Amino acid sequence: MEYPFISVIVGVRNEEKFIEECIESLLNLDYLRDSYEIIIVDGMSTDKTRELVQKYPVKFLLNERKNVAAARNLGVKNSREELVAFTDGDCKVDSQWLKTLVREMQNAPEDVVCFGGPNLIFDTDPMFGRVVGYAQETFLGSGGSAQSKNSTKKHYVSSLPNCNAMYKKSAIQEVGGFDERFLVGQDGDLNYRIGKKGNRFLYIPEAQVLHHRRGTFKSFSVRMFKYGMWMAELFKKHGEFVRWYAFLPSIAIISAVVLLIASIQYPTTSLLLLALTAIYFILVFLTSMQVTYKMRSKYGLFALFIIPVQHVAYGLGFLYSFTNSLFPSKAKYCPDV
Repeated sequence: MEYPFISVIVGVRNEEKFIEECIESLLNLDYLRDSYEIIIVDGMSTDKTRELVQKYPVKFLLNERKNVAAARNLGVKNSREELVAFTDGDCKVDSQWLKTLVREMQNAPEDVVCFGGPNLIFDTDPMFGRVVGYAQETFLGSGGSAQSKNSTKKHYVSSLPNCNAMYKKSAIQEVGGFDERFLVGQDGDLNYRIGKKGNRFLYIPEAQVLHHRRGTFKSFSVRMFKYGMWMAELFKKHGEFVRWYAFLPSIAIISAVVLLIASIQYPTTSLLLLALTAIYFILVFLTSMQVTYKMRSKYGLFALFIIPVQHVAYGLGFLYSFTNSLFPSKAKYCPDV
């Protein structure tokens, strides 16, 4: 196979715990060493990230805007050739990662401009993070999104997460790069704009990246709230449905409130609310059993609580952002909460 030159871009901030593991996996890729470069873009880290990165033979850039979208734009701007690949500082790439992506690119139609693979879970990560990761691989946890589903079949998708993706750089430049107003979900917005140009995204199960899952119950809830806000902002920005399932948690919350209020005057309404709630928790229970089976651990049952929290936090974030402003130009894109 041919070995086209690729710029691998990693945007980081305060990743001292995992950044060396990430860089070493990139340096050990089964790909001609002179045919790729590693660009680490640091968002003004306050820990030892910068000191650790500078020990390695990589290109190092400072990102004064700190957010990931700005880091990726800066990396693309400083990349050498036509192909750019992205991963994150808390990821470890498989040794065949780049080779697999390039091989598929060389055999793909011209309108396929992005190639990526699964976002896998470290079995050594803390239990809470692993349960969250496996729960989000289920249909109830992700709606079938390639971001989390981790299918074992090669197929075209509407978007690919940028912890594991390689692009033709011209496709990114054609739509103006990453929107730096988004503090989360930048890759979803970029991919939506690229897709509107008639381009396609190819999911390749063999192109594997391991991604550390972290966090606590509180940080998970906040993150889901932010994701809900991001999806609302994405809808307001484009004026179109981007993902069919994005509205469901918010609709469920509104419906529950309406039925609860209606039950005061119409008691039979409470029976409908009870029936819908029972159906939902049956689905959550079945999903938690699926997570338990995949994990081979009783702790998978924590999904019984994690999935409802995810849906409620996401739905509330969506409603908060959607009702906060009817006009995208006045909205703050996913501020810290």
